[in-house]
Amino acid sequence: MFFSIDADDGAAIRGWLAPDNPSAVPKILVRRPGEEDIEISATIQRPDVRDLGVHATGLVGFLIDDKMIQGLPGVEDIELLEADTGILIYRRFKKGRHIERKFFLFDGSIRPIEKLGGRSRNLFTLTYPSTERYAFETMLVLINNSFNKSIFMSGRSSFPRYAHFLSNAKFTTAALLSDPFEELAQRLVILSLIQKSDSTHMLPLLFTGLTALTDFVRDLPLEDPKGILAKFRNVTDEEREALISPMTRMFGCIPGETPERRHVPAALENLASMELVGVRSRFRDFSALLAGILGHDLTGDYEPVVHPSISALADRLSRISLVADLLEADLALYSFAEESVVSALSDDADVVARDTQTM
Repeated sequence: MFFSIDADDGAAIRGWLAPDNPSAVPKILVRRPGEEDIEISATIQRPDVRDLGVHATGLVGFLIDDKMIQGLPGVEDIELLEADTGILIYRRFKKGRHIERKFFLFDGSIRPIEKLGGRSRNLFTLTYPSTERYAFETMLVLINNSFNKSIFMSGRSSFPRYAHFLSNAKFTTAALLSDPFEELAQRLVILSLIQKSDSTHMLPLLFTGLTALTDFVRDLPLEDPKGILAKFRNVTDEEREALISPMTRMFGCIPGETPERRHVPAALENLASMELVGVRSRFRDFSALLAGILGHDLTGDYEPVVHPSISALADRLSRISLVADLLEADLALYSFAEESVVSALSDDADVVARDTQTM
């Protein structure tokens, strides 16, 4: 999908939208609080867009004005979405409420920070959680949205794939890391629950990249160490690829590479290029430092809680050498990163203590 907002002078919003199908008629959903959505089709010819090769006819332009939306200049919360995918393409910036900053949080957990959804919408104009769901071309359009300067993105996307584009677009980047055994336990439990429910068809949408584990989690004896060991002894090549060091894949591998120990230095170097790196075990410290960077509290009183069943499974997994082998790169990466985070926080605390003593 490609799009651009050309202007919003209050009385009218002008732009264009080219869907993934280059021959399809673009449709835009206009959304306002307390009102029914309005679906419009693009009716304005844009030869410049046609010449780019992203649409066959160039009939991609749209104009939303007071004739279509009564009182448009005063509608602060108007949103424009691509009708077929529901992807947000425009929302009006609210001065004094929205942060004029572009921010990407790389969070590799299958359970991202729940409260960020609502809080990010309050602080940013455009919000895009779970970015791993988006195609590469769509991601580039979202990242390079030059009309809007208040954007929040988060997810399990590949940092090496997008780092250059994020840097050029002046994004602030941060990463939140999870203990590899706990994260694997989370994934296995959640996927197992979905497998036992009637929501298996939702797996590709909710958990991109994990559909290969559908058969693996079927009848997985989560409380039986011997049964778990038997499952890991019989993983297929596809299942192994989905299980092996996802954190290292996210930060140290280019698409198509299988994570290995040799990718850990690259992952650490990429993490070092970010404005902030944190670990879930020190989440409140991460939250406070992030608030200092953004100038606003993004996480509120949220505190990650690991369910006892997850902790117990993580402990069982940590005692299985086959699992440790699969997570070898992630275990090394997390160990180095956690040590650096704890050391940095300790150094900051020492500085504060010395400053206090000299006052």
